[in-house]
This record gives sequence, structure tokens and C-alpha cells, in this order.
Amino acid sequence: MNLSRKTAITLLAALVVLLLVGTQIPGAWRDEAFRVAHLPWQMNKVAHFCLFAAMAWVAHTTPLRFAAPRVLAACLLVALLTEGLQFFTSNRDPSWTDVGIDMAGAVTGLAVEHWLGLARGQPQ
Repeated sequence: MNLSRKTAITLLAALVVLLLVGTQIPGAWRDEAFRVAHLPWQMNKVAHFCLFAAMAWVAHTTPLRFAAPRVLAACLLVALLTEGLQFFTSNRDPSWTDVGIDMAGAVTGLAVEHWLGLARGQPQ
């Protein structure tokens, strides 16, 4: 997949904005959405994992190619920020477990990019 630098930065920014908006939805609204959806798993946990995987992948892939430690540090900062902001959101509580889920997503995104880079024959 060939992204221009501008497209990659725009995609990364959109993912961060989506994450920030999603983490600020009042807990009652979130709970009602889960009730209506009848999902057998917590949608927000899966969404966090997928968003962080996507952010890490975009940040580490061409054309951005940010170093893995830098990507992980940025993801940790965003995870702590989004959890900290939940102190100020109605019926929401920050969770260290959610930070762990976020970071698991980031590590997965980096691993997928590493594997895809090897498959494309790119040096890692």
C-alpha cells in the first residue's frame, strides 16, 4: 500500500481524533449503544486495540517510518492521555487495563508492519 506522506499524516491524525472523541462519550451513552448492539464482547476494548494497531502501523510504515520505540512512546502517551481525560467524562473511569489493551494493539500494529515489510523485502 503506497501512501503519500500527507495522506499518512492525515490518516494518523484522523485515528487520533476518532480515539479522543470516542473516549469522551459519556458512559451512559456508551452503555446504551452496547445494549442496543447486543454484542457478545465489549466493543470499546476491541475498538481501542484496533485503533492503536492502526496508528502504530501507519506511523511505522512508509512513508513515515517512525522508529518503533518512538511509536510505542507516542502510543503510551496517547493511551495515558485518553484514560486521564476520562476522569472528566460523565460515568467513565480510567483503567490501567485499557492502557494495556491500547499498548497490545500498538505492539500488534508494529509486528504486522514488520512482518509485511519482510514480505515486501524491505530492510527493517
